[in-house]
Amino acid sequence: MTAAGGPSARALGLAGAGLAALLASRGFGTPALAVLGAGMVALPVLVNVVVWVVAAGVRVERRIEPARCVAGAPVRLTVTVRGWATRLGLDRLLVMHVDTGLAAVAPDARHAGGRWTFEAVRGDHRLAPARVEVSDPFGLARRTRTGDGDDHLMAAPAAPALSGVPLGARARGHGARRRAAGSGFGELDRVRDYQAGDALSRVHWGQTAKRGRLQTKEMRAPEGSGRTVLLLLDGAVPPGEAFETTVTATAALARHLAEAREPVGLVHTGREPARLPVGRAPWPVAEIALTRVRAGGERSLALAMRAEATSPDAPDLIVVLTSGADAGLAASAAQARSLGVGVAAVLAGPAAAAGAELAAAGVDVVVVPGPDRVAAALGERRERASAS
Repeated sequence: MTAAGGPSARALGLAGAGLAALLASRGFGTPALAVLGAGMVALPVLVNVVVWVVAAGVRVERRIEPARCVAGAPVRLTVTVRGWATRLGLDRLLVMHVDTGLAAVAPDARHAGGRWTFEAVRGDHRLAPARVEVSDPFGLARRTRTGDGDDHLMAAPAAPALSGVPLGARARGHGARRRAAGSGFGELDRVRDYQAGDALSRVHWGQTAKRGRLQTKEMRAPEGSGRTVLLLLDGAVPPGEAFETTVTATAALARHLAEAREPVGLVHTGREPARLPVGRAPWPVAEIALTRVRAGGERSLALAMRAEATSPDAPDLIVVLTSGADAGLAASAAQARSLGVGVAAVLAGPAAAAGAELAAAGVDVVVVPGPDRVAAALGERRERASAS
């Protein structure tokens, strides 16, 4: 709890006028003017003393409920001003203005009876400290007390449940990137003695050195299809509803794939880029990354896709999610497919205009009208895929 503030310019001006009146009374010999001058000097001093004493006797505490939620959920914020000054009722003599610290997060928060309610905006928010400003009705003195309590609000993106992920259906079985069940991809199950015909790539050299004879790794295939999927979120776009639509779609896909135990990765090109390799993006980690992603990055989506498709650990399927128009996206998708990497696209906002061009390049395309239509749009796509 810290304090700041002091005499206002009005108080200093009044005191200065009082001193001038005192000097004038001595020069002109007018006792009444001296009384007025003394009062003008004493009033700001007295008011400042009262304000400082009352401010010293108050404490400010802020509580956020819940401190972790999903974007769009209602959040309640309570600021409590208490202390011996309030118990004695001294606060009623002065003006107390509460600053919740919400200005940057929820400028339109609704207030009623010391409680503010608002809808959480996606993001990992650090709130400015709550403050209470104590002042007199005449504006002669003020003092600010900074409070403590909750200062962190995390609003994760909505991740609507999906009954299936048809994206990439056109790319199933496409290209050399598809991994066979016995290729060694998966988790280490056990180590055994080497047998004739075992691939040298599966030799466990650490155990070989320890045991003095060749040892072979046996891998446990991951549950699900085993198809590796990389979600590539375009962050080089302006902020707004279209961008939030792609974030929601990314969250829905990441959650669904993680719960289905599919090997999934996440890359976003936002203002603070992040890359979670395939197999290292469990839902809790992906959720935090998508909570913090911000639009306004500088790396183009086409270049990012090209880099992922040509990397040594390229996935079987790249799902791009974008709300911007990237002229080089179709060419990058064609290059990825020529390398055996399947490509799918989730388009929102201005990006929807590129749907036909991407489809002609062999990309599986889904257009999502808004953040509240993510599950419905993917559901419609699922129905079309099953019908075909």
